[in-house]
Amino acid sequence: MKRNYLLLFFALLSVGSYAQLTIQNGATFFIQPGATVTVQGDITSNANIQGTGILLLKGSALQTVNMNGFSIDPAVQIEISNNVALSGTAIINGSLAFTLGKVQLSNFDLTLAAAATISGFDNSKYFMTNGTGRLVKNSLGAVPFIYPVGFDGTTYNPLTVTQNGTVDNIGVRCLPSVLQNGSAGLPFVKEVVDASWAVSETVVGGSNLAMTSQWAGTDELPGFNSIKTGLSYYDGVGWAMTNLVTIAAGGAGPYTISRSNVTNLANGGIFAVGQRPVLTALLASPKVLLQGAHQSTPTPGLMRDDLRVVGQVPLVEPYAALPTASFVHSASGGGETIPSSVLATTGTGNDIVDWVFAELRRSSDGAVVATRSVLIERDGDVVDVDGTNTKVPYVNFAGETAGAGPYYVAIRHRNHVGVRTPGTLGLSRTVTTPWDFTTGAAQAMSSIQASLGSGLFGMYGGNANSNNSTRYTGGGAINDNAYLLNTVLGGVKGTIVTTYSLGDLNMNGSARYTGGGLLNDNAFLLNVVLGGVKGTIITQPF
Repeated sequence: MKRNYLLLFFALLSVGSYAQLTIQNGATFFIQPGATVTVQGDITSNANIQGTGILLLKGSALQTVNMNGFSIDPAVQIEISNNVALSGTAIINGSLAFTLGKVQLSNFDLTLAAAATISGFDNSKYFMTNGTGRLVKNSLGAVPFIYPVGFDGTTYNPLTVTQNGTVDNIGVRCLPSVLQNGSAGLPFVKEVVDASWAVSETVVGGSNLAMTSQWAGTDELPGFNSIKTGLSYYDGVGWAMTNLVTIAAGGAGPYTISRSNVTNLANGGIFAVGQRPVLTALLASPKVLLQGAHQSTPTPGLMRDDLRVVGQVPLVEPYAALPTASFVHSASGGGETIPSSVLATTGTGNDIVDWVFAELRRSSDGAVVATRSVLIERDGDVVDVDGTNTKVPYVNFAGETAGAGPYYVAIRHRNHVGVRTPGTLGLSRTVTTPWDFTTGAAQAMSSIQASLGSGLFGMYGGNANSNNSTRYTGGGAINDNAYLLNTVLGGVKGTIVTTYSLGDLNMNGSARYTGGGLLNDNAFLLNVVLGGVKGTIITQPF
């Protein structure tokens, strides 16, 4: 009882400074109104701290606080040149004010009672949710509450939450990245804000939350587009956000985005801000062959990958920058990127040949509703790259839904005539739907495909001006022969262009008009694509 007596004595004085503060089980520690108790070291308590004075944490080194689940009634002030670290759960009944330093929650919850308040927080003073610990606000209702959280000492990602449903205790913690499966899987490395939020409720059901997340420009990963983004949610099947709800972020740094009518906090209640990686998935697996890359190949059904071998396949999709209006991205399409590792040789039919342009088309009228720049492999498989920069065996028309289908799927290429499925496909969010254009001309709309021999068919080449047809004469600017000579080669027949070019019709790494046999793109256009008939016109049927 001697220790308890001393603590009671200090409590009655209600003023003082402690290097360490230990409150034993059964003791009473009371800070009177107007009094301040300053602690410069650790606090360990096995009882509630009572009173209406001030408990000031003002150490120069990391201060550990272990309330063992007990509460603090006096106002708490954080004024520490280092940080405060919880080593046990705690309850704040009054107020908590930041002057200097941060509070590390580690693996312990800090609960704010219904009437408790926090103040003084900003991007240098906040709660670090660097473990499993949450910042919990009891009895959250229709008054917006800011959870000033960030995962570590350099990232500040507060979340404002309003409970428009049943009043409940709502907990929030900030996570360091956005994971494929919400709380598991590889982290996304592009097109998202590099943070996510776990939101929990004490009583399951009845919530109707409105949330506003905040981030700094330095939190944005490559490819993130603040003009078209949203606050997405992992629903147990995948990330669930459609293109229809994406909007421009508010602010000019820090930025904000809001979401309302959140009623489901199952599956960890994980939320994230971004584009394609956190949009709902819609999967298709087309297979096509390109006449230009297939021509002169020694193995039927296996295209040449000359562009990849000579280093011409760009790491940024080429379609948005084409000098033509034929390829216009919509929905979540445009600006796709790949790491150089995707172009590394595999020694198989899975080596990359080039970029292609995938379109999702509405069943009622064939109008384009979504696009995606994707890759085509030597064996004709059209593949995508996900938010972890991993190649995946499908095209993801991210942000579109199966319920709005069925859809037509079209594949186009910058210097080939595109193909479209003759009928609609019932696409899914979780299982990809294959379609093989190569097995017959009729696998494409209007049977507009070139015969490549060995029973294989592919997209007609020769479309140098990247429009919807291949032709050798007439038509002015839409004449591919004239475009090759006058635009690509500058009117000089002997010129050879050895860069990634629309005029490289046979896809061997160079554009040329004369010489070289079938290395000559003019000869390929006339003799291979058009069968030697200058007046032939091959038109894309959609």
